[in-house]
Amino acid sequence: MIYIYGDSHANAGFSELSLPNKNYWASSITMFRIGRDNHIINYNQDEVKSEDIVCLVYGEVDCRCHVQKQINLGGNEDNIIFELVDNYFKTIKNNIKSYKKIIVVSVIPPATQSLFEELYGPIKHDFPFVGSDENRVRFRTKINALKEKLCLEYGYIYFNPYDFCTNPNGTLDNSSNGDVHIIQEYAKKVTNSLSDLISSLS
Repeated sequence: MIYIYGDSHANAGFSELSLPNKNYWASSITMFRIGRDNHIINYNQDEVKSEDIVCLVYGEVDCRCHVQKQINLGGNEDNIIFELVDNYFKTIKNNIKSYKKIIVVSVIPPATQSLFEELYGPIKHDFPFVGSDENRVRFRTKINALKEKLCLEYGYIYFNPYDFCTNPNGTLDNSSNGDVHIIQEYAKKVTNSLSDLISSLS
C-alpha cells in the first residue's frame, strides 16, 4: 500500500494514482506546521506497515506565504528555510517508524501572482501571495535543495516530478489554469512519474 500525506497538491497531483493507495491530503497544511507540531496530519502509525511506501507532499504554501512572512518579521532567509526543512525531516523520522520506503516530493513551481489575479480578480485575505514571484522561486529552489540533501542523509527518496511544468524563470507554466495547482491533464504526468518510481522499487 502507498500512503500519501500532504497539502492540496497531494490531491491535485496524485488523486488518480492507479497503484493501491490511500491519499490523506488536507488543504493548506504547511511544512512549518508539520515540523512545529511534530505531527503529520492524518498519519496513523498503527496503519502503516513495513511493506508500505509513504509519500509526503508539503511545501507550496510555505513558499507562497510562510517564508516571506518570517523575513518580514526580521528573520534571516537561510535560517528560516533551514529550520523549516530540518524540523520537517525530524518530524518524519520521529513519527514514521515502519515503512518500506519514504518518498519526499519536491515543492511545485510557484504560480505567478499576476496571472492569478488576471483570471480570478484581486487576491482575498485567505489566499495570500507573500513576496515577489522571484523571491518565491528562490525559496522553492532552496527548500528543494535542502530536501534533496536531507533525503540522502536520512535514507529517503527525493522525488521531483515538476521539471516539465517549470518556466525558464522558475515559475509554474501553463500546466496550471492560473491557480497554484496543475490541471488534471498534466497531473497525469506527475502520477505516471510516481508510478514509475514506485515500480522501480519493487
